[in-house]
Amino acid sequence: MIDEDLEPWSQDVRDAVARFRQGHLLEKPPVFYAADLRHPVWGQTHAVAADGESGDTTTALIELDPDQGPPLGIVTTQDCDLESEAQPWLAVAPVYEADSPRLLEREYVHPLKPPDRAGDWLADLRMEMPLEKGALVGREPIEAFPDEEGYLRFARLLSRRRGRPALADVLHALIDRTMRAMRQESNSLRNLCRRARTNVDRLMLAIPQGTRTDPEVVQLYVVTDGEALDDAREWFGEWWDRARLTAEREGLQLLPVAWLDARSCDLRLIEQLIEIRNPMHT
Repeated sequence: MIDEDLEPWSQDVRDAVARFRQGHLLEKPPVFYAADLRHPVWGQTHAVAADGESGDTTTALIELDPDQGPPLGIVTTQDCDLESEAQPWLAVAPVYEADSPRLLEREYVHPLKPPDRAGDWLADLRMEMPLEKGALVGREPIEAFPDEEGYLRFARLLSRRRGRPALADVLHALIDRTMRAMRQESNSLRNLCRRARTNVDRLMLAIPQGTRTDPEVVQLYVVTDGEALDDAREWFGEWWDRARLTAEREGLQLLPVAWLDARSCDLRLIEQLIEIRNPMHT
């Protein structure tokens, strides 16, 4: 298959692809995936396995009925690959309307504000379907963001997801789980997190001693969109008080939180840091 000659695109395909870019939405994308019916994980797979209609087949290709699937999909393929005739496929992730604000805080979800659609929407980045580019013929792109900055943020998010390094489990417990527990502890902390995160551009990690998989000393860097606001300093001060106790129990030293202004960062320092997923948004 990999050596199969690609046929030239028809003009209809060229015209359709030219209208789309990374981050554009399309209506009612097909949703399908492979599953082992002996070991179902998702609810839909459990339902297929339980009805017994698949007979003795253990591996199945499951496709959702269009009326039961997501109303929208978002293109995750970057623009240069989208335009390339050497790449016959593009990837699309499901998009749903967020009928609860809590859904927007889940892991692997990216909030969207399509200018032509009412309400809040979310892209579910746990799943990406490969579509041959001819599937775009007859479809019109729908804007997912009101301005160019929204598309740039989405591109950076996808880049970070694919490029994030493997880290020791203790670092996930130290940062991710501790912040999630804080958000779930009380409404006051949840509201503080929402106010604080508006000023936070990204989180980065330094490991002055040890390695990514066997750290000894670590420090969290908070990169802000400007001067750090009081809400951000309060949130990360509370987090540090809790996280350092977790670190001590694991034989790890957690240095005080460091702050960087995105408008005037030292690029040489940034290149030495490890960007991590921000649990304030997931």
